[in-house]
Order: sequence, then structure tokens, then C-alpha cells
Amino acid sequence: MPLPDVFSLTGKKALLHCPEHVYGLEIAAGLCEAGAQVWICGPDAAALREAERHLAGNGCNLSGQFVYQAGSESAALRLAEAAQAEMGSIDVFVDNGSGQLPAGWQHDFDTIDNVLQRTQLGLILTVQQIGLVMAGQQSGSVILVSDYAALVGFDTNLYDPSSSKFQQDFSLLYGFVKGSMVNYARQAAGFLGEHGVRCNCLAFAPLSESVPDDFEQAYIRHAHLKKPIQPQDIKAAAVFLAADASQYITGITLPVDGGYTAK
Repeated sequence: MPLPDVFSLTGKKALLHCPEHVYGLEIAAGLCEAGAQVWICGPDAAALREAERHLAGNGCNLSGQFVYQAGSESAALRLAEAAQAEMGSIDVFVDNGSGQLPAGWQHDFDTIDNVLQRTQLGLILTVQQIGLVMAGQQSGSVILVSDYAALVGFDTNLYDPSSSKFQQDFSLLYGFVKGSMVNYARQAAGFLGEHGVRCNCLAFAPLSESVPDDFEQAYIRHAHLKKPIQPQDIKAAAVFLAADASQYITGITLPVDGGYTAK
């Protein structure tokens, strides 16, 4: 296969979980631009429709959507069955379900349990069922979406301690949820690999529109490349892990952070 062709997703079918969370729209657009047919899923039907409208306005026409509340085995099984029936094959699955986490350190048991049901348990069960579909195909790429907090602890020097951003990042759950994806990518890669299925994780820098300007400028000062992440960077990384260009890469976490964690 000619080298440019290994980066193409033409003929591939991709399913993206939670496009409404940060990085989701960029990833969906990138998959579309690379030639994939893209379906989306998530718990909020209105959010899915809004994502579809946004993407269509930017030239990406989705192939379909599924309302899906992660957190139970039965729901994950229904998603896998519905996706397989409608899509025919699931060549790429992107899990972006951990994008919204509660701020602060003080949370009651029910709040914590609800978050972990949706994120940790939801992730495991979704990858389990989608992974089994891919294993039956003997091919597929699973991509877990995290951020730089998966690789390093937060630095208080980047924050105004009174800001909402400080409360959001230094929360009870943030580092645990984001960081767990690193090792889960390894675990899933180990099981799925002999079936021709890859699993990797992306650890992105903060996206400009999702953080205060003073935080972004502080982050840039501490990153080797001294510039913010761009939508094209998000698209390119997702397409790389989805495409045959990375067919011999599995179990890794790819930092897309301007060198912030390379210290």
C-alpha cells in the first residue's frame, strides 16, 4: 500500500462516544475528512442532534447516531448489537465519555458512584462489548480520549487558586479517571491484540475554548513548543491511531501536548 494511503480512512466505519465533550467534534471532523463513515453515540439525544448539525455545517455528514447511556452491561450490549446491525462493521471506536467531571474535593458517595458508573464502569463495559464485535471481525482500532492529566499531576503554579479552573482540575476524581485510561489501554491491548484489534489512548493538551486565557498562557510557557494545541492537531492524532498507519502500534498513550509532559 502506498504510504499516503495508510493514513486514509476511506471505507472504514467509525463510532464516536460523546462528541459533545471537549475534543469530540474535532475528532469526528478529522475522521470524516480522512474518509471514514462516522456514527455518534451518547446519553443526550439533543446533544447528539446539535453535534450532527455542527458537523454538517462544517462539511461532515454523519451516517447515524445511537442514544446510549454508559454504565450497564445490558446498555453496552444493546449498543454493540445496534451498531453492528446498522454499520455492518465497527472499524474504529473512540471513547470520549470522560469529558465532564464534577469540580471540587467534597462529594458524597452517590455523586462519586454515579461518575464512576458513567466513566470507569461505562468505559470498561463499552470497550468489552465493542471489542468483542471487533474481535469477531479480526480487526479494529479502539481509541480512548484522555488529556495530559493522565501522565502528570497538575501544577499549582498554572492556576489562580480561587478560580473555577483550579476547582475543576484539583477535583477528587479528575486525575483518577483520566489516568486510569493509560493502563486500561494496555490491558485491553493485551487481550484484543491476538484478535487483530488495537487499543491506544490519546492525552491531549487543554483546548483553548475550554480553559481560561490565563491558564492557557501559563500552560504554553511550560510546554516545549510554546504554542496552544490546534484542532488540526487533535484531528491528526485521532486519524493516525484509527488508520493503518498505526497498524503495529497498540497499548500506548500518545501525548499530544506540545511537550508539556516531556520532562
